[in-house]
Order: sequence, then C-alpha cells, then structure tokens
Amino acid sequence: MPRERAFSEPEVLDRLTDVFSTHGYAGTSLAMLQQATGLGKQSLYNTFGDKQAMYLQAITCAVGRAAGVTEGMQAAPDGRAALAYFFDTMARNCAHPDPAVKNCIVTSGLLEGVDEAPMAWALATRWQATHELLRAAVERGQRDGSIANQTPSTELAELLIALVSGLRVAARAGRSHEQMARLVALTLGTLDMA
Repeated sequence: MPRERAFSEPEVLDRLTDVFSTHGYAGTSLAMLQQATGLGKQSLYNTFGDKQAMYLQAITCAVGRAAGVTEGMQAAPDGRAALAYFFDTMARNCAHPDPAVKNCIVTSGLLEGVDEAPMAWALATRWQATHELLRAAVERGQRDGSIANQTPSTELAELLIALVSGLRVAARAGRSHEQMARLVALTLGTLDMA
C-alpha cells in the first residue's frame, strides 16, 4: 500500500517558485530546491518531475500569484487608472526586501536566456500575455478618454512592457521605490500627450 504524502503540494510548489524566482533557472540547483522544500530528490521528482518540469509549474504558480493584479486593473475606473494600479503594484514589489517578491520568474528567465523548449515557449507566452494586458488597458483608456495619446495601443504597450523589464533591472541595481515610482510617473506621462 503506497504511503500518503506528508506534505502539501501547493505549499511545496510555492517554495519552488520562490527559489526559481530568486535565483533563475540556471542558478537554481537541486540542492537548493531540496533545502527550500525539505524534501528529498526522489520526493521532488515523484511529485513534480525533473527540474524543467518543476520550473514550468513554478511559472504557472507565479502567474497565479499575479491574478490579483489583473483583477485590480479590471476594477479600476478607467484604462489610465488600471495602468497606474499595475505599475504602482509593480514598483512596490520591485522594492520589496524579499527576493522572491522582488524578482519575476518570467523576466529573470528571459534575461538569463532560457532557450530550451518548452520553457522558452512558456516564458515568451507569459511575456506576450503581459503585453496584451497592457495593450488592452491602453485601448480601454483611449476609448474612455483617460488616455489622450492616440498612438496605436500596440506601440504604447511596447513602451510599457519595456518599463516592466526596466523596473526589474532597476530594482536589481538597487534603485529605491521612490526612484522607480518617478520612472513610472515619467513613462505614464507619455499617455497624456495628445
């Protein structure tokens, strides 16, 4: 008769996600994952698969953690407010002392050049989903009048997605929350240009 697992898979996946978010794919060793979860190699492999499978599940977990931001954007009164909410949340997270909050598994994966399929596909797909989230908010703001800039929403979303990666790098370079908030304000100011 098989033994029952004495651990919570969602809790262990949260810990795996924290390690990958903090150290990246290449920078994460099996020993680090074992230490973070308190599980042995075989338990991890039996439950989550190999390192690549763990990483893919961690990406999904990280996306799930961000669902509240999407909901907050949808609840915002207009498109401009939705973008302000997104970037305010992001600037606060980037300034957070906990590396697992400060770092983004998707941005880290793209910056370190994870190019093995299907990991590269998962990272690119998630990055594109963020671009689409920003593009939709821009388009909403252009329709409701909260964004004066009528540059095509796809192009403005390219500017905003560049801000996303810029904030992540700025955080790693030690920029303060106040410095990142100013960068956000300057960038979002382009949305007010008619």
